[in-house]
Amino acid sequence: MRLEGKRAVVTGAAGALGRLIAAALATEGASVAGADIDEAGLEATARLVQQQGQRAQSVVVDLTDHDAVMGTLGAATALWGGTDILVNCAGGGTVSFFHDMNYETWASQINRNLSSVFSATRAVLPAMLAQRSGRVINISSVAAIAGGRLVRGATAYAAAKAGVVGLTKALAIEVAEHGITVNCLAPGAQDTPPRAKDTAEVRDALLSLIPTRRLGRPEDLAQVVVFLAAPEAVNITGVILPLDGGHSI
Repeated sequence: MRLEGKRAVVTGAAGALGRLIAAALATEGASVAGADIDEAGLEATARLVQQQGQRAQSVVVDLTDHDAVMGTLGAATALWGGTDILVNCAGGGTVSFFHDMNYETWASQINRNLSSVFSATRAVLPAMLAQRSGRVINISSVAAIAGGRLVRGATAYAAAKAGVVGLTKALAIEVAEHGITVNCLAPGAQDTPPRAKDTAEVRDALLSLIPTRRLGRPEDLAQVVVFLAAPEAVNITGVILPLDGGHSI
């Protein structure tokens, strides 16, 4: 119960990774407000949080709509009197080769993977500043630091996720004196259900790029989020932590 009494916001909480993160935070004692556009998925996540004996909120919002995020997450923060932990987990990639890419695809990827982080952080940061404490944990990607070699045609996604890296470092400096830490995870290929569709040849080609020859486990990633939110990580800030089996070395 390292997070007993803490109040967390998890964006993308209806997705598989966001749900695991929300459940892991709740297991350690945190209340969790999940934010996503998928109402049914959010309710499933809320039930997991409540099964751990913790309070849950479901914030149905399009995370690419800045005004909507400011209103809904601001209200969620006010309901609990503040936010201690923000996990920016929402995002997703679109494969489109740069020479064929239109501006709409580019803008969509920036909004989904970078602007959403700005909006959610902007919505909850005033409460953290007021209480002079808080943890912001951003989920970027190995694509941000290794150029997207795992998936060709991920230029816009890689650029957006690299923006998350830059935001993390700059904001960590800006808010450090206020007792707030800002860190970022950069996961590589994860052992998620879609990977089950890989052929043996595709799987071997993928693993050949990873020195450990292992895919990441989302459950492990969720535990790293818990660590960065926990008391023992109080002096860790501005870190970009690859969880990629050495792919980015």
